[in-house]
Amino acid sequence: MKYILLPKPDTIHQLPFYFAVEEYVARHYTDDDYFMGWRVNPTVMLGRNQLIDNEVNTDYCKEHKIDIFRRKSGGGCIYADKGCIQFSYISRSVNANKAFADYMQRMADLLKGLKIDAQLSGRNDILIDETKVSGCAFYQLSNRSVLHNSLLFDTQLDHLSNALTPAKEKLQSKGVASVRQRVTNVSTYTQLDILAFMDYVRQEMCGTEVLELTEEDMKEVAEIEKELSSDDFVYGKNPKYSLVRKHRFEGVGTLEAHIELKNNIIGSINMVGDYFLLGDIDHDFLSLLKGCEFTREAVEERLEDIDLSTIIRGLKLRQFLRLLFGREPHVMKPKWLKIDLTSKKSTGETAGILAKHHMNTICTSGLCPNRSECWMARTATLMIGGDICTRKCRFCNTLSGRPRLLNPDEPRRVAESVKALKLRYAVITSVDRDDLPDYGAAHWIKTIEEIRRLNPDTKIELLIPDFMGKADLIRQVMATHPHVAGHNMETVRRLTPSVRSVARYERSLEVLREIANCGITAKTGFMLGLGETHDEILETMDDILSTGCQRLTLGQYLQPTAEHLPVKAYITPEMFAEYKRIALEKGFKHVVSGPLVRSSYHAAEGV
Repeated sequence: MKYILLPKPDTIHQLPFYFAVEEYVARHYTDDDYFMGWRVNPTVMLGRNQLIDNEVNTDYCKEHKIDIFRRKSGGGCIYADKGCIQFSYISRSVNANKAFADYMQRMADLLKGLKIDAQLSGRNDILIDETKVSGCAFYQLSNRSVLHNSLLFDTQLDHLSNALTPAKEKLQSKGVASVRQRVTNVSTYTQLDILAFMDYVRQEMCGTEVLELTEEDMKEVAEIEKELSSDDFVYGKNPKYSLVRKHRFEGVGTLEAHIELKNNIIGSINMVGDYFLLGDIDHDFLSLLKGCEFTREAVEERLEDIDLSTIIRGLKLRQFLRLLFGREPHVMKPKWLKIDLTSKKSTGETAGILAKHHMNTICTSGLCPNRSECWMARTATLMIGGDICTRKCRFCNTLSGRPRLLNPDEPRRVAESVKALKLRYAVITSVDRDDLPDYGAAHWIKTIEEIRRLNPDTKIELLIPDFMGKADLIRQVMATHPHVAGHNMETVRRLTPSVRSVARYERSLEVLREIANCGITAKTGFMLGLGETHDEILETMDDILSTGCQRLTLGQYLQPTAEHLPVKAYITPEMFAEYKRIALEKGFKHVVSGPLVRSSYHAAEGV
């Protein structure tokens, strides 16, 4: 890492100059990471997407000759003066989130190197004794991550508290009543003066490595500075809109949507707030909403394929919909979905056996409503491949992330669990293991072989993943000759992209077709209540039958947590009975259909 050395390092410039230096270096010097420390005269610094009227006491600033400027990075409004050190960090990392986290940890460690107990907190703060001394914001430019770090060393805190006017909900989220109550100066905790502290940080970050900018460089810096100091850039974020929606989300920040509507159609939309930008908010997000009907359903449909967290850090689609339209109307759970979860002796015995053998079950990870009933009957759907799935389907409660290595002892433990439970009919499923070359197929085969070795009379049903559509892997697993092999469609064609992660509707049909072609009884199921139509349900039945699959389960989708897809409708028991009748008429040989039905519910029936 190299320290940026300016031609006149002792001269204190206005804020736009230093931001222009950052941008110039980020665009023209790409061989290394770069770092710079600097100070300014009293200045209020707005985040890119903040409104001055919301954040700044402009009268106080005029009276006390405090400049007001804006930066290109997101985050909140801050006050800086010659007692407040600004650090610029320009990273080659294209992963702004990681660069951000690594840098802030390094700054906290530098303070700890001076025997100061500094701790990271929240999205971007460094605290000492539970009060803030430093914050950070960032943006991406030409595949470079540009970070600004402000550190209160010997700042005039009275100016800070009077010049800034943050929203009450932001202060409440920090557990304080005022800005002044939230901040402190580092100088209280060290004997170093401000220049010695800046030298200490420079040496720790860069050693003797420097990038010396020339007067020729400064000419190009001056052109960038003109834009950043212009009234249009500083004050041009204050348009008038016909509709304003504002909300603060934990881990995201304050979002304020300004929407221009005509005949309930979005003409334009602007987003302000102290959030952190990771992507192009205008091109990849807001422009998609122009011309969209201003309804929850229409906006959700426009954005359902967009990962908003790659544009605004931490933002989820459900939060954006909450911002625009408020809380989604709650669909009351009907009486027929009340579940008796009372633990019985036999339930505890089953749980004990599973715990003894360190078994994962979809009964637990999937929050199955029939768990007590099945466990009382000494049945369970055993889950292999670990307990972490490589996919993140929006209906499923199973943990997602980076799984651990496969446990070679798991097949034996599964077989011993089947034996201990005295299962005559065992159902085995797994998490998706897209991280493995064979997507877990060999592990499936070993598990089935081990079950057969210890339990030769037990019938086996498999509920397999799609193995990314690899027909040879499906055939290898089917060569173990299970009595039934299932793969769930989960939902209708139209909803598949928004409900399932990675999976594809046509690919799932091909999995069922391959199972049937292997001469194995194929089985599938899908959920109702996600927003599908009657005609789509019938179409899905026809698609399934065309594969040769003739066993079907239909059940009510139940939202596991607030993070998951909401229930659009509760289907009555009478309607489930009607769908069973229709499915049997269409040609299915065995159908289990009801509000609490899951894919392995009463699985042994009809086998």
